[in-house]
Amino acid sequence: MAVQEAPRSSFVGRVIDKLTDYLAFVGGFLLFISAFSVSYEVFARYVLRAPTKWTFEVSILLVFVAVFTTVAFTLKEFGHVTVEAVARYFPQQTQRLLEIIAFVMIALFSVVFLRATWEMVGSSMRNGEMSAMLHYMVWPLKAVIFLSFVVLFLQALRLLVSKCREFYDHGLLRAQGDAKKTVIILAIYALCLVTSVLVFNYVNIAAGLILLLLSLLVFYVPIGFGIGWVAIMGSIAVMGTHVGLNAIPQQFYLAWNEFSMVALPLFIFLGFVMHKTGLADDMFAFARAWVGHIPGGLGIATLIVCGIFAAISGSSVANAATIGLVAIPAMLRYKYNPPMAAGLVGIGGTLGVLIPPSTGLLLIGVITGESIAKLFMAGVLPGILAIIFLSLMTMFLCKRNKDFVRLPKEPMKERTVATRKALPALLMPVFMVVGIYSGVFTATECAGVAVVYALVYSVFSRRVKIRDIGQVITESTKTVGMMTVLVAAGMALSNVTAMMQVPQRAAALIIHSGWGGAAFIVATMVLVIILGMFLDGGAITILTIPILYPIVNALGYNMIWYAIIFIMCTEIGLLTPPVGMNAFVVASVSKIPFMDVVKGSIPFLLIMILMMLLVAFIPGLALWIPSTM
Repeated sequence: MAVQEAPRSSFVGRVIDKLTDYLAFVGGFLLFISAFSVSYEVFARYVLRAPTKWTFEVSILLVFVAVFTTVAFTLKEFGHVTVEAVARYFPQQTQRLLEIIAFVMIALFSVVFLRATWEMVGSSMRNGEMSAMLHYMVWPLKAVIFLSFVVLFLQALRLLVSKCREFYDHGLLRAQGDAKKTVIILAIYALCLVTSVLVFNYVNIAAGLILLLLSLLVFYVPIGFGIGWVAIMGSIAVMGTHVGLNAIPQQFYLAWNEFSMVALPLFIFLGFVMHKTGLADDMFAFARAWVGHIPGGLGIATLIVCGIFAAISGSSVANAATIGLVAIPAMLRYKYNPPMAAGLVGIGGTLGVLIPPSTGLLLIGVITGESIAKLFMAGVLPGILAIIFLSLMTMFLCKRNKDFVRLPKEPMKERTVATRKALPALLMPVFMVVGIYSGVFTATECAGVAVVYALVYSVFSRRVKIRDIGQVITESTKTVGMMTVLVAAGMALSNVTAMMQVPQRAAALIIHSGWGGAAFIVATMVLVIILGMFLDGGAITILTIPILYPIVNALGYNMIWYAIIFIMCTEIGLLTPPVGMNAFVVASVSKIPFMDVVKGSIPFLLIMILMMLLVAFIPGLALWIPSTM
C-alpha cells in the first residue's frame, strides 16, 4: 500500500509481526524447495530414465502452502498493490483515513473468509477427501488457507489500530480545509458504495459489481481484496448467501491447486535471485563491451540486457528496477539526456511481459487453457523486433544530442573477458527458450530448473553465500503474497462472471451488433491501454481476459495472436500516467522526476505502438514460431 513508514507496535503487535514473519519465511523456504522438486522430475525423466509420479503433487503442495503463508507478510510490508492515481492527490490525513477504511475492509474480508473456510475444512474432514495421486488427506491443506487468513486478520487488526493511533497523533483533521475535503471525499465514497448496492439489487447485477469494484479500487482498497469483495457479492447473487460464501474459498483452493500455477511464484523467485547475485551487472558489461562504441551504444546495451533479463525474470517491474540501477548512472556519465535514459530503461523493462518466460502470458494461459509454451514462443519474434526498432530509435535520438559522448571501442581482449564472465547468465535464456520450444520440459518445469541453475551457479561462483539465500526468500515473498490474493480473487471473479454468462452475452451482443471483428480488436486495445493508466498488467489480465476470451473465439480469431496484442497493450500502460508502474519504478531508482520519465519514454512508446500494429496486421509475427511446435 502507499504509506512506507512502519507503524508503531505494542507487545501484542510485535508478536503478530513475528508470527507473520515466521510464516512468510516458512512459505518462502517451501517455495525454494519446490524448485528442486520440479527439477528432480526433469532429472529423473532424462537422466535416470525413471519418471516420477510424486513430484507433481509434491510441488503443488509445497507451492500451495508457500503462497498462502505469505499473504499476511505482504500486508505487513504494504506490498498489496493499490490504485493511487486519484488518492495521491488527497490531503495526507485523508489518505490515512482511507487507509484505515481499507484495513477495515481487509479485516472484514478475512472474517467472512474464515467463516466459510472453517466450513470448507470441516466438510473435507467429514467426507474424507483425498488427493488424486498421493492419496493424502486434503483437509490439512485447506486448513492452511484458514490459518493464513487468521494471521491476515490479526495483521489487518494490528495495522488498523496503528493507523488509527497515527491518524490521531497527526492531529486528526484540525486543518479546516482538510476537514472539508475529507468530508466531501467520504461522502462521495459512501455515495458510490450505496449506488453500487442499489444498482446491484434493483437494476443489473453485473453493472452493480463493476461500480462496486471501481469504488473500492479508487478509494485505496488493495486490488486483490477489492476483486475478492466483488467476487463474494457476485457469488452470493448467483448462488445464494450460504453456498455463495462457501464457493469463494473453494475457488481460492482450486486456483492454486494446479501444477501450471507453480511456475508463477517460481519465476518471481528467479527474478529476485538474479537481482541479488549481480548477474545483471555482468550482462550489461558484456553488452557495453560489444556495442557501447556505436552511437547510442549504452542505450542499445541497455535494451539488449533488458531483453536478456526479461527472458530470465519474466517480470517488467523487476527488469526495470534491476537494469535501471546499473544502466541509468552509466548513461548519465556519458551525457545521455536524463529523461531519454530513464524512458529507455522504462520501455526496456516492459519487455519482461513479452519475451518468454512472461508472467503475463503465463496468466493468460492459465485463465484460457491455451498452451503456455506456445504463448511463450509467440512473444519471441515480436520481442526481438521490438529491441531492434527501439535500438534504431536510440541511435537516432543520440545523434541529435550534441552533448552525447561515444564510448571508446573495447579491445578484443576486454570483450572476451566480459563475454566469459557473462556467459552463465547469457546461456540461461537460451537454455529456457530452447527447452520449452523443443518440449524437453514444460513452462512450469522450466521455472524450477532455472531457479536451481541460478542458485547453484551463484553459490559455487561465490556470488551469493548460502546464508544470503534467506534474504532472497524474504524479499520474494512480498511479491508472491500479492500475486496469491490477486490471482485467486481474479479466478473466483472469473467463475462468477461465467455463471452469470457475462462473456457469452457480451459475445452475442457484439456478434449481433454489426460490429466487425477488427472494430472489436481495436476497441479492446484502446480499453486495455486506458485500464493500464490505472491498473497493473496482472489485474487487467485477470479482470478482462475471462470476458474477452470467449468473444475472441466466437469472432474466429486466434487467441495466441490476440494474447500478444493484449500483452503489448499492457506494456504501453506500464509507462502511461497516472499509474505507469514502470515509470514510477524508474523514477524511484534514478531520482529523475516521474513526468520526465514519461516524457523521455514517448518516442519509445511510439515504437511499441508501431510494433503492436505490425503484429495486429501481420499475425505471422506472433504465430510463426508456435506453428512449428
